[in-house]
Amino acid sequence: MSVELEWMLIDDLQLPKEAIEILRNRGISKLNPPQTEAVKKGLLDGNRLLLTSPTGSGKTLIAELGMISFLLKKGGKAVYVTPLRALTNEKYTTFKDWEKIGFKVAMTSGDYDTDDAWLKNYDIIVTTYEKLDSLWRHRPNWLNEVNYFVLDELHYLNDPERGPVVESVAIRAKRKNLLALSATISNYKQIGKWLNAEAVATNWRPVPLIEGVMYPEKKKKKEYTVIFKDNTTKKVIGDDPIIAYTLDSLSRNGQVLVFRNSRRMAESTAYKIANYMNFINLDEKGLAEVVKQLDDIEEGGSNEKEELKSLISKGIAYHHAGLSKSLRDVIEEAFRQRKIKVIVATPTLAAGVNLPARTVIIGDIYRFNKRIAGFQEEIPVMEYKQMSGRAGRPGYDDIGEAIIIVRDKENADRVFKKYILSSVEPIESKLGSERAFYTFLLGLLSAEGDMSEKELAKFAYESLLPRSLVDIYFDRAINWLTDHSFIKEQGDILTLTNFGKRVADLYINPFTADIVRKGLEDHKSACDIAYFHLLAYTPDGPLVSVSSNEEEELTEIVEDLDCELLIDEPYEEDEQSLYINALKVALIIKDWIEEVDEDTILGKYNIGSGDLRNIVETMDWLTYSAYQLSKELKLEDHYDKLRILNSRVKDGIKEELLELVQISGIGRKRARLLYNNGIKGLGDVIMNPEKVKSLLGSKLGEKVVQEAARLLNRFH
Repeated sequence: MSVELEWMLIDDLQLPKEAIEILRNRGISKLNPPQTEAVKKGLLDGNRLLLTSPTGSGKTLIAELGMISFLLKKGGKAVYVTPLRALTNEKYTTFKDWEKIGFKVAMTSGDYDTDDAWLKNYDIIVTTYEKLDSLWRHRPNWLNEVNYFVLDELHYLNDPERGPVVESVAIRAKRKNLLALSATISNYKQIGKWLNAEAVATNWRPVPLIEGVMYPEKKKKKEYTVIFKDNTTKKVIGDDPIIAYTLDSLSRNGQVLVFRNSRRMAESTAYKIANYMNFINLDEKGLAEVVKQLDDIEEGGSNEKEELKSLISKGIAYHHAGLSKSLRDVIEEAFRQRKIKVIVATPTLAAGVNLPARTVIIGDIYRFNKRIAGFQEEIPVMEYKQMSGRAGRPGYDDIGEAIIIVRDKENADRVFKKYILSSVEPIESKLGSERAFYTFLLGLLSAEGDMSEKELAKFAYESLLPRSLVDIYFDRAINWLTDHSFIKEQGDILTLTNFGKRVADLYINPFTADIVRKGLEDHKSACDIAYFHLLAYTPDGPLVSVSSNEEEELTEIVEDLDCELLIDEPYEEDEQSLYINALKVALIIKDWIEEVDEDTILGKYNIGSGDLRNIVETMDWLTYSAYQLSKELKLEDHYDKLRILNSRVKDGIKEELLELVQISGIGRKRARLLYNNGIKGLGDVIMNPEKVKSLLGSKLGEKVVQEAARLLNRFH
């Protein structure tokens, strides 16, 4: 696994002077061992590589050198693929440097029903796995010019939700030149072989990692022992193990990331630690600036902001998917600038942006899983490695520490063996489910065009699934997709039906499309809640947490609804909970389009601003997809209603505001303000410029009037 530690001067790279200058401006004068090893293995000659090395070991620069040298020698385009939108933004900002030597850089994510033809003018394109998969289905010409793919965070192959998409992208990308990157792959030789790439694995980290397990002493209250990997130990005193080690690290000028297994635990732990932060030397002026930034953010509930302000003023914050992206961005940036000293987060942070800390404390090795009796399961080793990988800030720390908290000494030995002394779980295919496999085949036919069963099977055999499983799923998939009118067989050639092609282009799951089609075909026009409930009930629908109290309330609401739902109430327990979940989503979205205040929605349904944003984005995509499918199926009773609902979901507005929100800079609040003051459409905006300025302020008002005039001209 380990390679000899060699460093290489950047002047020794076969790259143009201007490229070397860009590296120098970033403060890079030599390549570290993983980077040097990649160059020795032919990175700059376009050799296909799978590189696994720890977090923070400079894999992004390896990707940049691979892309730049390939484009300089062979031309064409390069695509860099990440699993998360946040990473897409981060990489895009980094890669913009290369525009100085003539490579145009673009990024794209989100909107799945487009071919992004504008990208034909760009050389380096940063995107997500889902977006690339959807682009392939639309077959834009510019994609044929891409001959170099960088697959980042390849261990997402093991993610039950995202793995199937990562795998289908890898299957196509490996037909061209590729570079795959990951911090954690134990079976890297097997995966390298699968990708036809040479595996380069190193253990080198810029900041050495010290790992340990911490447990309470039985006989001494408030005393904890930490056993480290090198068999040394350390005693820590305090009221609580997490607080004790956090304060210990802060006293050594560290920053701390604490991981808890639920949002509730993350928030309550942050409050507990906050009570001890008055002993810490804080940048009070800097923290006051961060608190002020929260006021300038539109996204986010008032309660969330007030809670965060009280914590941030003490140098600590919590971080989870319930917070809006803007709030999370402020917290992350303040931590990078070392103003916030402690973040208590759920494990989603470990998989996301680059946010190193001196100390990482893993507060729970268990997590909640409804499908398991007792509801608790131990986290995978992979998840521990992702979290511990955040320990150690290059440039600030000589070491990083990752500490797991356990209940007692007996647990400590077992946890030590499992998480610290063993390798991560091997990567395996996640295409082994009907939902994943059928979507995979539909996507292949959409991207590659008509082909015989034999040709399609050849693609399927290129997956990581064992051949015997491919055989089982393949026949089932062809039968199901044919029976449900997604594909048709003409002789021995498989071709997508118009409906099948539309489903593939919309990037929805075929099971989702089937549920929507049945729901719409079996009923005449329906009420708003019925449409939302139908869409939220599909495999692509958003999931929210529903407490047992809410379950009773929601069941009563269903009974009192003056509206026939498009889905019959199921008998199975699993289906029943999905049915109720879908109802909660439907009611949230109904309130949203009735312009109920965001704070009221968050309080009424006990969700966070990040949850609301996620629900709105998903339902925007699903209402758009349902409208497009109803058009394809010529279901006239539904498509006008769905089109208007889709427009309303996007902005959270009543129908009367649809014209005003077309103006950029006008959202639900400003549109309502204008409307209530007699400015009801584009014409009113143009006819009453002074009134618009007095309502919105002169600078924004001026912009809005100009934009309204531009829109009116376009319509006429």
